[in-house]
Amino acid sequence: MQFKQLSIFIFILTISLVSHSKNIEAKSIKMAISSAPSNLSPFYATDANSQNINRLVHITLTDFSKEMSFICRFCESYKERMEGKKHIISFDLRKDVKFWDGELVSAKDVYNSWKYFTDKEVIKSKFGFGLSRIKNVNVINKSQVELIYDEYNPDNLSDLALLKIVKIQKDKIVPNISFKDIVGAGPYKIKSESELEVVLSPIKKGSLDLIFKVVKDETTLALKLINKEIDLSLASISPRKLFWLKENVKGIDFHNVEGTNLIYMGVNHKNEFLKNLNVRKAISLLIPREQIIKYKLKGTATPASSFFSEAFTSMYIKNGFDKYNPKESERLFKESGFSKDEEGTWVKDGRKLSLIFRVSNNKNTIETVETIKDFLKKGGVDVTVSVQEWGTFYRNLKQGNFDLIIGQWVGFTGPAILRFVFHSESVPPNGANRGNFINKMFDKYIDQATVEQDEKKRNNYYKQALEISNREYSYINLWHPNIVWIGRSCIKNIDVQPNGSFLPLLEMVNDCE
Repeated sequence: MQFKQLSIFIFILTISLVSHSKNIEAKSIKMAISSAPSNLSPFYATDANSQNINRLVHITLTDFSKEMSFICRFCESYKERMEGKKHIISFDLRKDVKFWDGELVSAKDVYNSWKYFTDKEVIKSKFGFGLSRIKNVNVINKSQVELIYDEYNPDNLSDLALLKIVKIQKDKIVPNISFKDIVGAGPYKIKSESELEVVLSPIKKGSLDLIFKVVKDETTLALKLINKEIDLSLASISPRKLFWLKENVKGIDFHNVEGTNLIYMGVNHKNEFLKNLNVRKAISLLIPREQIIKYKLKGTATPASSFFSEAFTSMYIKNGFDKYNPKESERLFKESGFSKDEEGTWVKDGRKLSLIFRVSNNKNTIETVETIKDFLKKGGVDVTVSVQEWGTFYRNLKQGNFDLIIGQWVGFTGPAILRFVFHSESVPPNGANRGNFINKMFDKYIDQATVEQDEKKRNNYYKQALEISNREYSYINLWHPNIVWIGRSCIKNIDVQPNGSFLPLLEMVNDCE
């Protein structure tokens, strides 16, 4: 009789423990990321995962919406005005935001945070340069503050996504300050951090724990999704593996949106052949973007009509990409004085059209470049692919030591990047005009946009500069990769943003058993 009672007790206890375990699991979501955050301190968080986790841990005055427009986080509203040359942004602040210790966040904390981020003596934030354009922070009252700049710059507002509102005890202000010594006001706190895992705990009771697990290998990632060890993957995954998951695994959903990043083919405008516009256009017409995206990338990208994807509604150029057209390419080569030799390669003035195509030693990128090379060769362009380890590749890229190069721009938030990438004053070391694109009318429109306060007029100047960039083939634009999140079907309310922001994680619902 005693044995029977003991057995019943153990059975009930087991059921209770299992139920408790499931209840704990339901209060968390396990997510995969491709790499560990390099630094979770908001002052030094330069990589995407570090910045995105900081978005959940700290609050900022503004951030970006799904439409890549400015939205308030700590502010209720904002206004911009000019006083002479000074650019002033006034904020009405929310009155319901508290630091983790329960103290209300006020305008004074905006001032203090600005001082922390621009401190050149001790903290030395990685973002001090951009935020130092703020010359003063005027605290009007507890819920109103003004940021004062010496001059207007389109980046003044966008850079505020980097200004996290924080509180630090005086004795904790030291070089390389740890995230552990910083009090934030975001909806989450960092509970634990290791090389392979970051756990965030919610400030609000009843919200989900967010567990970020580093999964570098995509085969391991696939197995973890299949075995339900991961609820949602935010990690990079190859088109090949993504296609396999879609075809073979049930119970998972694929959430994707056209991203803001740009994959491009850089061209050296000083090259004897590539300085000819017809040659640049002819090469672009030999690239079958739609076929590569469909068969090679398995539909995980969108052809790039310009530098900006559809997410940038004011800058988007519809149907502006070159379709594969070898006949038109041939016409342009002939018009430029080229003829083909016995091997079918274009020749002009006894010089064969031979180009060096540099690429980093990334497997998927190499495969893409080899595919492009085959089509260029078929169209009469002799291409030698030079595969280099990342450091060598990046050094050659920065120095403009290439004929053709495949690159990617990530993390940009608006058209102000055009000055940095294509303006004649941005030739290295002053900027990223590594292909030496020089165009006076482009510079003129960019210069006008940079000082124009009226948003509609400013965007019009940028749009005209962008059209010149397209027409002159400053780059040969290829495609915009999609942002793809893969989750168990029981994870609900997932709304992926084009910039890959983690802010939509705040709205997730775990309906898993």
